[in-house]
Amino acid sequence: MFLGMITASTIGGFEDTLETIVLLAVFMPLVMGSAGNAATQSLVVAVRSIALGTINRKNVLKMIRREFGTGLLLGLACMVVIFGVITVLYDSALIGMIVGLSIFASLSVATIVGTLVPLLINRLKLDPAVASGPFITTVIDNVGLIIYFTVATLLLRFF
Repeated sequence: MFLGMITASTIGGFEDTLETIVLLAVFMPLVMGSAGNAATQSLVVAVRSIALGTINRKNVLKMIRREFGTGLLLGLACMVVIFGVITVLYDSALIGMIVGLSIFASLSVATIVGTLVPLLINRLKLDPAVASGPFITTVIDNVGLIIYFTVATLLLRFF
């Protein structure tokens, strides 16, 4: 609940941007949900590797690179699709660009966070399968919103 209040505070911090284009509120769940799903999938891959004992110092960077690459490719595909859909449905290339770039960045970051959090929790001698889920969800919601509103704020300055 406390971490949820941080999410609310994050949204409140971008109130001016949200007031400029109220339509941005419609796409907040899309950005947060997509990033959350990507982070959760990366988390599962990391927890599975920990449980099977296949992760070690030599291949941890390989796993992080692989998950990040997946996030980049998935983010790129989603960015192109969402840009096209929003541009056509809402007749706004600007909104399409904001949401598309945000999805791209959020998915890329989410895969790294989703991989690193269980590895760090395991290093602290806690069970990553239990401790990672709620933490990932809240962190990625906030990171996704910060990316989304930062991209929106920056693009609104130029267009």
